[in-house]
Amino acid sequence: MESTEFVKYILLAIGLVMVMAVVVIVSLELFRKKVIQEKMRNAELKLKHQTELLHTVIRSQEEERRRVSDALHDDIGSKLTTIKLSLHQLKAGEGDGPLPDVLALTEKVVDSTRELSHAYSPVVLEKFGLEAGIEELLDSLPKTENGPKGQLDAFIQDGLLDQEGRLILYRITQELLNNTVKHAEASKVFVNIRIDSKGIDYRYQDNGKGFDDQEVADGIGMLNIQNRVAMMEGVLAIDSKAGKGFILTIKKSF
Repeated sequence: MESTEFVKYILLAIGLVMVMAVVVIVSLELFRKKVIQEKMRNAELKLKHQTELLHTVIRSQEEERRRVSDALHDDIGSKLTTIKLSLHQLKAGEGDGPLPDVLALTEKVVDSTRELSHAYSPVVLEKFGLEAGIEELLDSLPKTENGPKGQLDAFIQDGLLDQEGRLILYRITQELLNNTVKHAEASKVFVNIRIDSKGIDYRYQDNGKGFDDQEVADGIGMLNIQNRVAMMEGVLAIDSKAGKGFILTIKKSF
Protein backbone atom coordinates (compact mmCIF):
# COMPACT_ATOMS: atom_id res chain seq x y z
CA MET A 1 0.00 0.00 0.00
CA GLU A 2 2.77 2.36 0.98
CA SER A 3 4.63 1.42 -2.20
CA THR A 4 1.61 2.31 -4.32
CA GLU A 5 1.23 5.66 -2.59
CA PHE A 6 4.95 6.35 -3.10
CA VAL A 7 4.66 5.61 -6.81
CA LYS A 8 1.70 7.98 -7.06
CA TYR A 9 3.72 10.74 -5.40
CA ILE A 10 6.63 10.09 -7.74
CA LEU A 11 4.35 10.21 -10.80
CA LEU A 12 2.69 13.35 -9.52
CA ALA A 13 6.06 14.99 -8.95
CA ILE A 14 7.21 13.99 -12.42
CA GLY A 15 3.97 15.38 -13.88
CA LEU A 16 4.42 18.66 -12.05
CA VAL A 17 8.02 18.94 -13.23
CA MET A 18 6.93 18.28 -16.82
CA VAL A 19 4.17 20.87 -16.59
CA MET A 20 6.61 23.38 -15.16
CA ALA A 21 9.11 22.56 -17.90
CA VAL A 22 6.45 23.08 -20.56
CA VAL A 23 5.41 26.37 -18.95
CA VAL A 24 9.03 27.55 -18.87
CA ILE A 25 9.63 26.50 -22.51
CA VAL A 26 6.43 28.20 -23.70
CA SER A 27 7.24 31.32 -21.69
CA LEU A 28 10.74 31.46 -23.15
CA GLU A 29 9.38 30.99 -26.68
CA LEU A 30 6.78 33.70 -26.17
CA PHE A 31 9.45 36.01 -24.75
CA ARG A 32 11.75 35.26 -27.71
CA LYS A 33 8.94 36.04 -30.18
CA LYS A 34 8.12 39.22 -28.30
CA VAL A 35 11.75 40.33 -28.44
CA ILE A 36 11.90 39.56 -32.18
CA GLN A 37 8.64 41.41 -32.81
CA GLU A 38 9.91 44.38 -30.81
CA LYS A 39 13.14 44.45 -32.82
CA MET A 40 11.17 44.24 -36.08
CA ARG A 41 8.84 47.01 -34.95
CA ASN A 42 11.81 49.22 -34.01
CA ALA A 43 13.46 48.48 -37.36
CA GLU A 44 10.24 49.36 -39.21
CA LEU A 45 9.88 52.59 -37.24
CA LYS A 46 13.52 53.48 -37.95
CA LEU A 47 13.07 52.76 -41.65
CA LYS A 48 9.84 54.76 -41.72
CA HIS A 49 11.55 57.66 -39.98
CA GLN A 50 14.49 57.55 -42.41
CA THR A 51 12.11 57.43 -45.37
CA GLU A 52 10.05 60.35 -44.07
CA LEU A 53 13.26 62.30 -43.40
CA LEU A 54 14.51 61.61 -46.91
CA HIS A 55 11.20 62.71 -48.44
CA THR A 56 11.34 65.87 -46.35
CA VAL A 57 14.85 66.58 -47.63
CA ILE A 58 13.74 66.11 -51.25
CA ARG A 59 10.73 68.38 -50.77
CA SER A 60 12.96 70.97 -49.09
CA GLN A 61 15.33 70.82 -52.04
CA GLU A 62 12.49 71.44 -54.46
CA GLU A 63 11.23 74.33 -52.37
CA GLU A 64 14.73 75.84 -52.29
CA ARG A 65 14.99 75.41 -56.05
CA ARG A 66 11.69 77.23 -56.43
CA ARG A 67 12.93 80.16 -54.33
CA VAL A 68 16.18 80.39 -56.33
CA SER A 69 14.22 80.18 -59.57
CA ASP A 70 11.87 82.97 -58.49
CA ALA A 71 14.84 85.12 -57.53
CA LEU A 72 16.55 84.51 -60.87
CA HIS A 73 13.41 85.10 -62.89
CA ASP A 74 11.72 87.93 -61.03
CA ASP A 75 14.71 89.91 -59.78
CA ILE A 76 17.91 89.29 -61.74
CA GLY A 77 16.20 88.34 -64.99
CA SER A 78 13.90 91.35 -65.04
CA LYS A 79 16.73 93.76 -64.22
CA LEU A 80 18.93 92.30 -66.96
CA THR A 81 16.08 92.63 -69.43
CA THR A 82 15.66 96.27 -68.45
CA ILE A 83 19.40 96.83 -68.99
CA LYS A 84 19.21 95.17 -72.40
CA LEU A 85 16.29 97.34 -73.48
CA SER A 86 18.08 100.48 -72.27
CA LEU A 87 21.17 99.49 -74.23
CA HIS A 88 19.09 98.99 -77.36
CA GLN A 89 17.59 102.47 -76.93
CA LEU A 90 21.06 103.93 -76.36
CA LYS A 91 22.39 102.19 -79.47
CA ALA A 92 19.55 103.52 -81.57
CA GLY A 93 20.25 107.07 -80.42
CA GLU A 94 24.06 107.27 -80.44
CA GLY A 95 25.45 104.78 -82.97
CA ASP A 96 27.25 101.56 -82.34
CA GLY A 97 30.58 102.00 -80.56
CA PRO A 98 31.09 99.23 -77.95
CA LEU A 99 27.34 98.74 -77.57
CA PRO A 100 27.00 95.67 -79.85
CA ASP A 101 29.42 93.71 -77.66
CA VAL A 102 27.69 94.85 -74.49
CA LEU A 103 24.29 93.93 -75.94
CA ALA A 104 25.53 90.50 -77.01
CA LEU A 105 26.96 89.85 -73.56
CA THR A 106 23.77 91.05 -71.87
CA GLU A 107 21.65 88.73 -74.03
CA LYS A 108 23.89 85.80 -73.09
CA VAL A 109 23.48 86.62 -69.40
CA VAL A 110 19.68 86.86 -69.83
CA ASP A 111 19.62 83.50 -71.61
CA SER A 112 21.81 81.88 -68.95
CA THR A 113 19.60 83.27 -66.19
CA ARG A 114 16.50 81.95 -67.95
CA GLU A 115 18.09 78.51 -68.32
CA LEU A 116 19.05 78.44 -64.64
CA SER A 117 15.56 79.50 -63.65
CA HIS A 118 13.99 76.72 -65.72
CA ALA A 119 16.47 74.15 -64.40
CA TYR A 120 15.71 75.00 -60.78
CA SER A 121 11.95 75.25 -61.14
CA PRO A 122 10.39 74.32 -64.49
CA VAL A 123 7.91 77.09 -65.25
CA VAL A 124 6.44 75.23 -68.23
CA LEU A 125 5.60 72.30 -65.95
CA GLU A 126 3.61 74.49 -63.61
CA LYS A 127 1.83 76.45 -66.34
CA PHE A 128 1.23 73.83 -69.03
CA GLY A 129 1.57 70.43 -67.37
CA LEU A 130 3.74 67.32 -67.44
CA GLU A 131 3.54 66.60 -71.17
CA ALA A 132 4.72 70.10 -72.10
CA GLY A 133 7.47 69.92 -69.46
CA ILE A 134 8.90 66.66 -70.81
CA GLU A 135 8.58 67.91 -74.39
CA GLU A 136 10.73 70.88 -73.38
CA LEU A 137 13.31 68.51 -71.85
CA LEU A 138 13.46 66.50 -75.06
CA ASP A 139 13.69 69.67 -77.16
CA SER A 140 16.66 70.80 -75.05
CA LEU A 141 18.73 67.71 -75.93
CA PRO A 142 22.06 68.70 -77.56
CA LYS A 143 21.57 69.56 -81.22
CA THR A 144 24.71 67.74 -82.35
CA GLU A 145 25.19 65.19 -85.10
CA ASN A 146 25.65 62.34 -82.63
CA GLY A 147 23.22 63.64 -80.01
CA PRO A 148 20.14 61.57 -79.16
CA LYS A 149 16.80 62.42 -80.76
CA GLY A 150 13.89 62.37 -78.33
CA GLN A 151 10.35 61.12 -78.85
CA LEU A 152 7.41 61.42 -76.46
CA ASP A 153 4.20 59.40 -76.52
CA ALA A 154 1.88 60.66 -73.80
CA PHE A 155 -1.71 60.18 -72.72
CA ILE A 156 -2.39 62.10 -69.51
CA GLN A 157 -5.88 62.58 -68.10
CA ASP A 158 -6.33 65.86 -66.27
CA GLY A 159 -6.67 66.00 -62.50
CA LEU A 160 -5.20 62.57 -61.71
CA LEU A 161 -1.69 63.70 -60.76
CA ASP A 162 -0.91 66.48 -58.29
CA GLN A 163 1.91 68.98 -58.66
CA GLU A 164 4.33 66.89 -56.59
CA GLY A 165 3.64 63.81 -58.73
CA ARG A 166 4.21 65.79 -61.93
CA LEU A 167 7.45 67.21 -60.54
CA ILE A 168 8.67 63.75 -59.52
CA LEU A 169 8.18 62.32 -63.03
CA TYR A 170 9.72 65.45 -64.54
CA ARG A 171 12.83 65.21 -62.34
CA ILE A 172 13.20 61.48 -63.04
CA THR A 173 13.03 62.16 -66.79
CA GLN A 174 15.52 64.99 -66.40
CA GLU A 175 17.95 62.69 -64.53
CA LEU A 176 17.60 59.91 -67.09
CA LEU A 177 18.12 62.26 -70.05
CA ASN A 178 21.23 63.73 -68.44
CA ASN A 179 22.71 60.26 -68.01
CA THR A 180 21.76 59.21 -71.52
CA VAL A 181 23.57 62.24 -72.91
CA LYS A 182 26.62 61.78 -70.67
CA HIS A 183 27.08 58.01 -70.71
CA ALA A 184 24.84 56.06 -73.07
CA GLU A 185 26.10 57.12 -76.52
CA ALA A 186 22.49 56.70 -77.69
CA SER A 187 20.95 58.02 -80.89
CA LYS A 188 17.31 57.71 -79.78
CA VAL A 189 15.34 58.25 -76.60
CA PHE A 190 11.71 57.21 -76.13
CA VAL A 191 9.49 58.39 -73.28
CA ASN A 192 6.05 56.80 -72.95
CA ILE A 193 3.62 58.02 -70.30
CA ARG A 194 0.06 56.91 -69.69
CA ILE A 195 -1.88 58.31 -66.75
CA ASP A 196 -5.53 57.34 -66.50
CA SER A 197 -8.01 56.13 -63.89
CA LYS A 198 -6.08 52.84 -63.55
CA GLY A 199 -2.83 54.52 -62.59
CA ILE A 200 0.57 55.59 -63.91
CA ASP A 201 2.49 53.68 -66.56
CA TYR A 202 5.85 55.35 -67.31
CA ARG A 203 8.54 53.98 -69.60
CA TYR A 204 11.92 55.47 -70.52
CA GLN A 205 14.10 53.81 -73.13
CA ASP A 206 17.29 54.60 -75.02
CA ASN A 207 19.23 52.58 -77.58
CA GLY A 208 22.64 53.29 -76.05
CA LYS A 209 25.39 51.04 -74.82
CA GLY A 210 23.50 50.05 -71.69
CA PHE A 211 24.87 49.13 -68.28
CA ASP A 212 25.54 45.95 -66.37
CA ASP A 213 23.60 45.34 -63.16
CA GLN A 214 26.31 46.69 -60.86
CA GLU A 215 26.72 49.89 -62.86
CA VAL A 216 22.96 50.45 -62.70
CA ALA A 217 22.98 49.93 -58.93
CA ASP A 218 26.01 52.17 -58.34
CA GLY A 219 25.48 54.96 -60.84
CA ILE A 220 23.18 56.97 -63.10
CA GLY A 221 21.58 58.66 -60.12
CA MET A 222 19.61 55.53 -59.25
CA LEU A 223 19.38 56.30 -55.54
CA ASN A 224 17.79 59.66 -56.30
CA ILE A 225 15.38 58.06 -58.76
CA GLN A 226 14.50 55.25 -56.34
CA ASN A 227 13.76 57.76 -53.58
CA ARG A 228 11.49 59.79 -55.85
CA VAL A 229 9.62 56.67 -56.97
CA ALA A 230 9.21 55.69 -53.30
CA MET A 231 7.74 59.13 -52.58
CA MET A 232 4.95 58.48 -55.07
CA GLU A 233 4.59 54.86 -53.86
CA GLY A 234 5.35 53.50 -57.30
CA VAL A 235 7.07 50.31 -58.47
CA LEU A 236 10.39 50.71 -60.27
CA ALA A 237 11.90 48.22 -62.72
CA ILE A 238 15.09 48.39 -64.81
CA ASP A 239 16.13 46.31 -67.78
CA SER A 240 19.65 47.05 -69.01
CA LYS A 241 22.57 44.99 -70.23
CA ALA A 242 25.90 46.12 -71.62
CA GLY A 243 25.46 46.82 -75.32
CA LYS A 244 21.67 46.41 -75.27
CA GLY A 245 20.28 49.77 -74.29
CA PHE A 246 18.42 50.86 -71.20
CA ILE A 247 14.78 50.63 -70.12
CA LEU A 248 13.25 51.99 -66.93
CA THR A 249 9.58 51.60 -66.03
CA ILE A 250 7.47 53.00 -63.20
CA LYS A 251 4.01 51.71 -62.40
CA LYS A 252 1.54 52.93 -59.82
CA SER A 253 -2.09 51.95 -59.33
CA PHE A 254 -4.71 54.48 -58.25
